[in-house]
Amino acid sequence: MYIVVSGNIGAGKTSLAQIISKGLGFSVYFEDFHANLFLKEYYKDMKRWAFATQINFLALRYEQIVHHILLSEIPAVLDRSIYEDREVFSCSLHEDGLMTDDEWNVYDKLYSLMVAHLPSPNLLVYLEKSVDELLRNIGSRGRDFENIPREYLESLDKRYKVFYENWHFPKIKVTDDIYINEEEIIKRIKKALYHAEY
Repeated sequence: MYIVVSGNIGAGKTSLAQIISKGLGFSVYFEDFHANLFLKEYYKDMKRWAFATQINFLALRYEQIVHHILLSEIPAVLDRSIYEDREVFSCSLHEDGLMTDDEWNVYDKLYSLMVAHLPSPNLLVYLEKSVDELLRNIGSRGRDFENIPREYLESLDKRYKVFYENWHFPKIKVTDDIYINEEEIIKRIKKALYHAEY
């Protein structure tokens, strides 16, 4: 069993994943952006590094699921999914001309081959925040390479809404303060997780 926490850059996925882990006794696995060899360069020149960055994320997320989810009997929570990597980030890069058609075709073929061998998450928890909140959160965490334009976050926000709407497996959306409403969020997750119809 595993849960994925989805949401835009700076939404608070790591914090929410920690809350879920604590509340449910799940193992928690974080997005290791330091392991992506191209991420810093990507924010300097997105067109040059988009394909390499997304392929690296694809490999990292697949490895995370295979090594930690499939080989463990302990339920887990992940702070970002392999699915939104494609549906939000890679689709955006391709449609915006930052990933060529050939690069997209290679990425999509690899993604399809990988996902065909993975179990679907038992629950997707979408953490939705306004773009103003995202910008504040990004600024406060002080990652020097995260100089992210507002327009990019707005574009991702639109795609995340579509991604959530089109997700046909168990899901919930969290829009309230995750710290103030921690207990209520855990109750909602338990209800969605254990009363889901597959």
